[in-house]
Amino acid sequence: MNSDHSLPRRFKTPEGLRLGHDDARAELVRVSSMDSFVGEAARFLARICLPHFEHEEKFVFPVFGLLPELALGRVRPEMAEALPLIASFGSWHETFDSQHQSIGAAVHALLTAGYKENNREAIEFGYCLRAHERMEHQVIFPTVFLIGKYVQEKLGL
Repeated sequence: MNSDHSLPRRFKTPEGLRLGHDDARAELVRVSSMDSFVGEAARFLARICLPHFEHEEKFVFPVFGLLPELALGRVRPEMAEALPLIASFGSWHETFDSQHQSIGAAVHALLTAGYKENNREAIEFGYCLRAHERMEHQVIFPTVFLIGKYVQEKLGL
């Protein structure tokens, strides 16, 4: 991805999105430290998830910084600065979908190990991560495109 795409600081990633990833990172570290099949599955999951999280935080989440003003009906010319970021995400959308499939398989492996070892914490984490991935795929990613289309339409671009 092109690292030249970034939004001005006034378009900050909503804290709730960032905290979701922070929580998942902390849990991945904790579960990965286990000396078991659960730990092994979590380490594999971390190798896939952590770089994916970084890309989302850089290329997806900042777009949501536009929402507070958009919700108030305010569309300003500088919001067009988000459009290259959205276009960059659009060109990588298939990659994100592929990564989500890999993450889904790794989460399934974590759940399988959790059930085999009767590790309730790992199982709960696996289901939380599965819900997180589905939220991104079904809500977050489409909303990025919707924001882009809305800004383009309102600015006449």
